[in-house]
Amino acid sequence: MRVLTGKQAKQLDRLAMENHGISGEILMGNGGQKLAEFIRSNLMDIHNPNIGIVCGKGNNGGDGFAAGHILNKWGFRITIYSLVHHDEITGDAKIFSDQCEKNGLSIIYNTDIPTSKPDFDLMVDAVLGTGFSGIIRDNTVPWIQWMNDCKQTISADIPSGVNAATGTADIHAVNADHTVSMGYPKLGMSIEPGRSHSGHIHSVDIGFPEIVDELDGRSWTVISHEDIQTILRPMEKSTHKHVQGKVLFLAGSIGMTGAAYLTTMAALRSGSGLTITCAPASLNGIYEEKITEGMTIPCEDDELGFFTESNYDTIMKWVDWCDVIAIGPGLGQDDRTSALVKTLVKTIDKPMVIDADGLRPFYNYPELFQEIQSEFVITPHVGELCQLSGISSKLITNDLPGSIDKFMSNFPGVLVAKFAPSLVAWKGQGAVNSTGNPGLATAGTGDVLTGMIASFITQGFSTVDAAKLGIYTHGKAADQLANKISQRGLIASDLLSQLGIVLRDYES
Repeated sequence: MRVLTGKQAKQLDRLAMENHGISGEILMGNGGQKLAEFIRSNLMDIHNPNIGIVCGKGNNGGDGFAAGHILNKWGFRITIYSLVHHDEITGDAKIFSDQCEKNGLSIIYNTDIPTSKPDFDLMVDAVLGTGFSGIIRDNTVPWIQWMNDCKQTISADIPSGVNAATGTADIHAVNADHTVSMGYPKLGMSIEPGRSHSGHIHSVDIGFPEIVDELDGRSWTVISHEDIQTILRPMEKSTHKHVQGKVLFLAGSIGMTGAAYLTTMAALRSGSGLTITCAPASLNGIYEEKITEGMTIPCEDDELGFFTESNYDTIMKWVDWCDVIAIGPGLGQDDRTSALVKTLVKTIDKPMVIDADGLRPFYNYPELFQEIQSEFVITPHVGELCQLSGISSKLITNDLPGSIDKFMSNFPGVLVAKFAPSLVAWKGQGAVNSTGNPGLATAGTGDVLTGMIASFITQGFSTVDAAKLGIYTHGKAADQLANKISQRGLIASDLLSQLGIVLRDYES
């Protein structure tokens, strides 16, 4: 499902009007009609429902007036609160506010906030649209708090106070039960905290021409169940373990052998036929005991408990064997390990998934990405992306899509940004995950994701599709586990057995 930033939504409006002869009045009228139809469908069980509509001065308010005009014609009881005087309403919004006036709707202009709790069966939020950024003005805050006290709130296009591009939300933003998006949902409604403010999102056709691919900026989509059904083909009946793919892991160190176990088992649980996990020799007994279905290769470590450049030749002997190499989970932060990784990534000509400590060599040397000879995926969390990009963690958190655009301008691979939710970005495009929950905020879940993505690549999926498959099924497993054992109770190893249950749904 395609989603738009605020700038893209504005450009779509302009192109529809300038290049395709569709007036703003028609678009707003269509939007009001669709919004009214959705409101009616939500009030079928209520006799003579009472509806409140709060309108701002811009196009979002115009959608509210347009919907109110139609609902009034259908016989609903309507009260419209305009946050500005009638003569301050301009453009297409004025056309529909005038229609409401002529038809005798109850419109209260620029009044003080009602002192009583709203006694409406449904409230329509049509205050702030896709142009909003920053903070809500003080005189608007009480109105939004009042709307949030209503039994049910439906937002027109986007909840007031949510940034359409970033997903950031003012502390007083509307908490919508439903959002009716005009044409396309907005990117910020798919990213936390905007996602939590948007409730159930419904995209309605208001007559835009098919020109969305002409819009400037990154093309963003939201990954859906249907997308995964399209990508995740059934296993061939004649397949065998060598066809299912071979993953080589460089993972684990003293104190973090669990990361090697989790990432390896995740690959096997996701469908890989064979795995080899490189192990510091002094820890190999632990690896062999934990990873019963996978092979291990001991790498001499002089009892250090971590990898060094002296292990380069041993590891490279097995690179020809594998289809994909995953580097990073639990490697540790010793400079000698980072030196090994730096040498390996410049030499290996197989697809790679690089995560966690495997990203450390790139922190002060981002040009190293340009020296990689093969396709690769990186999976940083916010702190790691900050180190890789030089962008502050505050800015990344407040504008992840914008930060991704800056980072991707000089990045040749596929980025999986672990956030709430995770996002995938590649050349000019991006995809937002629609699964996952706070239960994933626990040690080891990223290691599981690394193994999953590596597994999907080794099964023949592209690096982009593997990344999409990884974050979606990883999040879906967490969602199922949250229902089974709770979010707080979820640990990374719980995901391993649940992966098979998630994947089963796509094998029929």
